[in-house]
Amino acid sequence: MIELLLLILFCVMGVITGIATGLLPGLHVNNIALILLSVSGAIIGAFSFLFEYGISEQFILILICVYIISTSISHTFHDVIPSTFLQ
Repeated sequence: MIELLLLILFCVMGVITGIATGLLPGLHVNNIALILLSVSGAIIGAFSFLFEYGISEQFILILICVYIISTSISHTFHDVIPSTFLQ
């Protein structure tokens, strides 16, 4: 049950980040993905308290992937707004 809640939480956070990257012209989803992948070890360390609940390191990496994928999908939809008004 906690796995499903974590997946939904990371998906919602990714959508919110995708909205921000879609609306801000200088920020791209690739920047966010590069930052997340470069600090993935620190993210695993920060979420190490989840090991007590049976969450593995691989699942935390899957959560990072879910975050990046939901950010990229949301960015794709929200990127239309600034491109319409900047022309």
